[in-house]
Amino acid sequence: MVSCPQCGMQNADEAKFCDRCGQGLARAESRPAPTAIPPLAPGEELKGGWRIVELISRTAQENRYHAERSLGDGAVERAQLRERALEPIPEAEPIARGQVVAAPPAIVENPNGPNAKTAELPPLESRPEDAAHAGAAADEGSAAGAPPAGVGEAGDDAGAARDDQSGATMVSSESAADAVVLTEDEAEAPETQAEPAPQSEFPAILADAPSANGAVSAESAATAPVDSAEPAAPVANGTGAAVAPTAVTTDDLGEVYGRVMALSLTLGYPAFQRAREGFADRGRAYLVYADEALTPLAARADELPLDEGAALAAGIQLCQAVAFAHRRGLRVNDICPESIGYGADGRIKLNGLDYVSNDDELQSEPIFNHGYTAPEIYKGRKVDKRADIFSVGALLYTLLTGERLESESWLEEPGPVRFYPPHVVTPALEQAVRRAIAFEPAARWPNVDAFKTELARLAGTIQIRAAVLTDVGMVRETNEDSVMAAEYRRDSLIEPAQNLLYVVADGMGGAEAGEVASAIAVGAIREYVEEKIGASQNGGAREILRAALEAANTRILEYQAAHPEARGMGSTAVAALIVPGECAVAWVGDSRAYLSGDGGLRQITKDHSLVQRLVEIGQITAEEARHHEHKNVITRSLGARPQGPAGAEALSVRLRRGDRMLLCSDGLTTHVEDAAVGSILRRYREPVAAARELIVAANAGGGTDNISVIAIFAS
Repeated sequence: MVSCPQCGMQNADEAKFCDRCGQGLARAESRPAPTAIPPLAPGEELKGGWRIVELISRTAQENRYHAERSLGDGAVERAQLRERALEPIPEAEPIARGQVVAAPPAIVENPNGPNAKTAELPPLESRPEDAAHAGAAADEGSAAGAPPAGVGEAGDDAGAARDDQSGATMVSSESAADAVVLTEDEAEAPETQAEPAPQSEFPAILADAPSANGAVSAESAATAPVDSAEPAAPVANGTGAAVAPTAVTTDDLGEVYGRVMALSLTLGYPAFQRAREGFADRGRAYLVYADEALTPLAARADELPLDEGAALAAGIQLCQAVAFAHRRGLRVNDICPESIGYGADGRIKLNGLDYVSNDDELQSEPIFNHGYTAPEIYKGRKVDKRADIFSVGALLYTLLTGERLESESWLEEPGPVRFYPPHVVTPALEQAVRRAIAFEPAARWPNVDAFKTELARLAGTIQIRAAVLTDVGMVRETNEDSVMAAEYRRDSLIEPAQNLLYVVADGMGGAEAGEVASAIAVGAIREYVEEKIGASQNGGAREILRAALEAANTRILEYQAAHPEARGMGSTAVAALIVPGECAVAWVGDSRAYLSGDGGLRQITKDHSLVQRLVEIGQITAEEARHHEHKNVITRSLGARPQGPAGAEALSVRLRRGDRMLLCSDGLTTHVEDAAVGSILRRYREPVAAARELIVAANAGGGTDNISVIAIFAS
């Protein structure tokens, strides 16, 4: 019986966890302290035709290299190699620069020994081809998977080889002169027999988990015999270059690399870096990765905190990768800034598979990424997939704040979680992160898909900020423009709502009449929208807004009938109505709406004016229209026709995060070119600053008319 160190209950000898409190009962086996293995020199030839190009980095456990091999006909395959010793490396004297030393004796697996893959394999020394091409021939099914991902440049691989918790020493390619150099005779020394390293045991759940392409299971792939001594033929990689096919190995790669190799065949998801093949050579094990440059998140600390949109995008990608592992019964465990890298396409990748496990496995040496590893792992208790949810939430906390969670007290109690002050995070996003990093697993999101769904919802929510300004200009004595912003928001789980209405109206007919007409227009538009908006469905906002302008036209005509002295009054108008899922724009006359997005600035309304008609029939150009003698003659307006509709038009636009919309009267566009309008809108983060400069720019250009602008920013 085994006594639980937490509660004292007696448990069966074979029990891994206490039946009462869940305390882990496994104990780490005593192992010799790791000692760094001497790196290989550039030019060193390895099994499978690989040749060392340069050393990338070193830790106490492994070395990393750039390597290449010839594929024939001048084609060269480049890759990155991870290297570990299959047996503990004894302490050695430092190697002087340029010193030539003997290679360590090679370990050759006894084909009929206890770790042999099959008793029918002939001895390796009788198959010299294998020494040059092991891992190049593969089961056809295992080579059909998704394109493998590689490890990063120097420093990118920190997350995959952090066994030495005291830190890693980075070595540049210039340090190659310090590497081990073998003489030609020593390199060709006959291999000696040695006892094989013990075969690693892989979690049983992985043996049953198919690879993403359904080709082979991890266990069957890792133990598949090589059918031919000849290397497999190179295949095209889609760019015209030949590359060697993905291969599996019959070599014993040791506990860690054996696990990573099998997982590489199981987790066929592009966000995981996967080894393409593995082999053993002269007492060392190697994993081969695509030669892909990654930027580790830890190296981008000066860019933190990220804006919420970028942080949400990273969080969603990470949730998708973790969910892929969870559906296969696995936990990722190693999630922190050192284990995450950014590829050239900006998408994130998890840099290593060394610590992936299943829920029934208690790792004797779990990874402790302080501030990211779930508190229950510190306690040595039974852990489930909610530990990964904690790690994803903790990483998202870092992206949003630039800080890590304080983990010093997690063995006993939760530590402080700081948002405001000093960090300002949208309340809904803060609550989502707080739930993910709850100290007790039961208080967290039930699964990573639920967390991802909430992040996706928040990412799809656009925040609208607007600034409304109007100015009399440099010439007029009165301002006949009217502007309005009516914003209605209800934050409710039962019936949330958001209706945002913005209107610019440019009055005509003399100082008093024009001023009255524009005021009637904005008031009538608001009343109509507020009355009808409750019945609006997707697509309905456009028709509601167009009808609102026609209602304003009717109201102005009624005022003219009641006040004969006001006949001839009228107003142009442009309005935007934003409801969930739709942004509608309606207009009449020459007041305009612009949209600035990824494609630059574009005018989304079409002027109801004489010069616009002349441009449409080809009599003048758009540039000539700006200076035409009749440029102020409009063909439609509110109150212009004694009977019938005003002829308002409407359309729907899709607002995306980062878009900027502008509603304006012609007092702006008369004096400010479209290119300058677009530049000003993109220059500022706050809409009020952009609106202010637009007014100033129009006045600087002459200010011959009243100027009204509404700047609307989506974020």
